[in-house]
Amino acid sequence: MFKFNTCKKENCKSYVCLDSPYCYGHSPNKSELIREINRKIIEEDEIRDVSFAHGEFEGLDLSSKTISSSYFAWCTFRDIDFTKACIKTCFFQFCYFYNCKFEESDIRYSVFSGSKIILTTFHNSMLIHNNFSGIDAWYTDFSVSDLYYTTLASACLRDTSFEDCNLKKADFRNTERRRVNFKYSNFEDTIN
Repeated sequence: MFKFNTCKKENCKSYVCLDSPYCYGHSPNKSELIREINRKIIEEDEIRDVSFAHGEFEGLDLSSKTISSSYFAWCTFRDIDFTKACIKTCFFQFCYFYNCKFEESDIRYSVFSGSKIILTTFHNSMLIHNNFSGIDAWYTDFSVSDLYYTTLASACLRDTSFEDCNLKKADFRNTERRRVNFKYSNFEDTIN
């Protein structure tokens, strides 16, 4: 699991970034940290135990990567390809995902709560036991996915598709839904 060491800056409770004694926000060498994290996630097939909050990532191909036990809270992901990625026990809370592809991915025990997810697809993915509570999902496609025991409680879902999904034990309590498609899904097996 990523290090739970907090930033050296007085009164900062954020986790340190990579091997720096500071969080990304208080780091004196932000550009060097961005280069290092980009190098790491592009060159390595397995990304493990990484803490990098508040970063911005754009136009990266992370398809077929394994990302585990990592912390990416409050990050921005634009035009990122996570196709066939394996993501386990990661924290993406309060992130911004725009035009990202998670198609055919295996994502388990991860947290996306409070994130904005726009023009993004999770088509044909395993999304088991994840936390999507309070997300804002616009024009997002979860079709043909398994969302067993995944919570979307208090989410705002607009123009989003859950067509032909396994929704057994998925939690949709207090969601705001407009133009949401549940065709061929077992919505009756959800917590609603």
